[in-house]
Amino acid sequence: MTATAVPVRLAVRTYTDGVAVVMPAYLEQENLAATVTDFLGTLDEAGLPHAVVVVDDGSSDRTGDVLDGLAAAYPDRVVAVHHEVNQGYGAAVRTGIAAALERTDLRWVLLTDSDGQFRGADLVDFLDVRRRERADAVIGYREHRADPWRRRLNARIWTGLCRLVLRVPSRDVDCAFKLIDRRLLDGVRLTGEAAAISPELLAKITVRNVRLVQHPVSHHPRLHGEQTGAKLSVIARSLASLASVYGQLVWASDKQPWVRRLLRPKDPVLALVTVAAILLSVGGYLYFRHQGAVLAYKDANSHLLIARRVLESPTAGAAQLGGVWLPLPHLLALPLVWNDKLYQTGLAGAVVSMVAFVVTVRYLYLLGASLARSRFAGIATALLFAVNANALYLQSTAMTESLLFACIVATIHYLHEWCRFGRYKDLIATSVAILLATLTRYEGWVLCLAALAVVTYTELRRHRSYIRFEASFIFFGFIAFAGIAGWLVWNTAIFHNPLYWKFGEYADSSLWVKQGEAAVGHLGVATRTYWLAAEHNIGLATLVLGGLGVIAYVARNRLRQEAVAVYPLLFFGVFFVYALYAGERPLHVKEVNGELYNVRFGLIMLIPASIFAGYLISLVPSVVERLGRPGLARLAKGAAAAGVLATALAVPGVVTLDEAREFRASQWESANAAASAWLRVHHDGGLTLMMSYENESVTFDSKIPTQRIVYEGSYQMWEPALRDPAAHHIEWIYMRGLPGQEDLVFDRLNGTPQLTRAYDLVYSAGDRMIYHRKEQPR
Repeated sequence: MTATAVPVRLAVRTYTDGVAVVMPAYLEQENLAATVTDFLGTLDEAGLPHAVVVVDDGSSDRTGDVLDGLAAAYPDRVVAVHHEVNQGYGAAVRTGIAAALERTDLRWVLLTDSDGQFRGADLVDFLDVRRRERADAVIGYREHRADPWRRRLNARIWTGLCRLVLRVPSRDVDCAFKLIDRRLLDGVRLTGEAAAISPELLAKITVRNVRLVQHPVSHHPRLHGEQTGAKLSVIARSLASLASVYGQLVWASDKQPWVRRLLRPKDPVLALVTVAAILLSVGGYLYFRHQGAVLAYKDANSHLLIARRVLESPTAGAAQLGGVWLPLPHLLALPLVWNDKLYQTGLAGAVVSMVAFVVTVRYLYLLGASLARSRFAGIATALLFAVNANALYLQSTAMTESLLFACIVATIHYLHEWCRFGRYKDLIATSVAILLATLTRYEGWVLCLAALAVVTYTELRRHRSYIRFEASFIFFGFIAFAGIAGWLVWNTAIFHNPLYWKFGEYADSSLWVKQGEAAVGHLGVATRTYWLAAEHNIGLATLVLGGLGVIAYVARNRLRQEAVAVYPLLFFGVFFVYALYAGERPLHVKEVNGELYNVRFGLIMLIPASIFAGYLISLVPSVVERLGRPGLARLAKGAAAAGVLATALAVPGVVTLDEAREFRASQWESANAAASAWLRVHHDGGLTLMMSYENESVTFDSKIPTQRIVYEGSYQMWEPALRDPAAHHIEWIYMRGLPGQEDLVFDRLNGTPQLTRAYDLVYSAGDRMIYHRKEQPR
């Protein structure tokens, strides 16, 4: 007797074609009732089955009572869920989704907020789009976001980060208006906290083969309460949670294949070098921050001020970039400098330098390994740079040298690759790196010309054809020279002088190069001065090894087209010696001038010194093998590695920090520090007239909001305020009256009726004076 198979029919769950609206609520007692009734009215009028699920996330105000009242007034239409204590936005969203799935049979789930910034009318439009497009989800984006500019900027950065990291298909990832088929939510495990919940949801539902449509949604101003999304603690939690979500998705799906390649890199040594560079960078920053040295350089304050003024000043905008210092470092700091804590601690600028430091170390490894055909050479090259105390200090500040170094080394690496293989993608990369260098510091302009010479030489040697040379010249020069051309156009547009960056009121070299400079007109003194600056920054051992490496490299390679890409690095030494000789730039060392000034200019020679010293050291094991002693080759490599480390650490000190500290300890800065301290205590936020040039430390350290300072870069406001400050609502006036170094405010206002009649002198010390406007009669 045989058994007969009986087919089993599995029950397929069906859902009502309606909408469950899920909204978290935290401290929304004034917004909740209006928001819920708006959605209830809209859905009722549309004749759609519906429910509104509200999660009170442990609110300390009356939000819970308002929610219970709504649930009592609209039974079966309002589902009230309470968290006993506040668990955060992510937990509230998870609880709301779970309640909608468990306590309703409605097909569609709308995720939104309870703060009244979204309206129920848009839901009807979203449902129509879903039917028309046959979509599994309709994701909203705000074309016109009704939030302060800081939240808008924060949202742009967050969306860009989420798109990059999680590859979520959304142009506004944290927009709280998402209509989703509940079947996409079944079985999805969400763990994200704070703002990370939204990108996590999108990333996990799009793993499946779904049709997702994006659609604009209206966004209205918040009428009551405060937003918490821009708090630093919320941002930190969101970033940490995003990293956790990212880890889950790496192995759970095919959305992150490049991460698997990262964890199994083609060059594991490069990965280790990168990790080591990151650890050194962070460790260096923490050490120098503990030393209170991150903002020791006055110029670091200036760079932060420039970036901040683009966003916040009486005349905010791109024109605040000015026309003397090149703009790229300040533009890169913009995403961070708006945050008061990051700005005031200097981290907003240091982050740019730290990232640049890691990039520099990576490219030094690649370049060193390529020159000597040896990973050992790459490690030696990277190590000589990465453990240099002066390089570690400058990368911990808002100074611009680290960014320049990254651009230089990237340029030479790609130029070397192009010289070897002739690939046009490497020539494009070279041009882009030079473009960035020319927008960072003026040394990048020297690099541009030197690289052009290499391209010309290599192309003529390779093809001996004028037509091919012309094509490569145009191909290279169009991008490489765009930064220089753009800066000349910018100076023309803003200051009506394409050479303002060179001869403008605050750019002329006579402002810094004083009469009687020892190096001006004396080539021997200029050469000795720069040599000593390089020695103090790099260490004699590294300089000597680098010099010997140059001799070895030239002897082995001469002017072969495959080897000439690194020679432009040697031009920087010549450039700085000429700058000292011609009086273009001052540089002081104690042996010549009795003081330190701009001594950091010598650090740029660490790049060629590291490259050529690494090349020389890599030859040691191969020489031993050629001498017929292969057994000693490994021992020689170990000895060479120990030599590299000893050489790298043989730097006589942190001369760049010594320079900054000496300046801060000067009588000039002591007077500035005293005035800054007084202003921090007494300034009431009133509009302040203060010249920025040579007063940068007072401007920054006083912590007066940049939007409350009228300075020489305030354009149409500056001159009128100097003529009659009271008529232009100036409450505070700061001036420096040091004989021979008076600022413009002192020159124009000191002793005038416009000052004495309307203002009282409230502070005077060390030729620094502060005036406050007199009480106006009622």
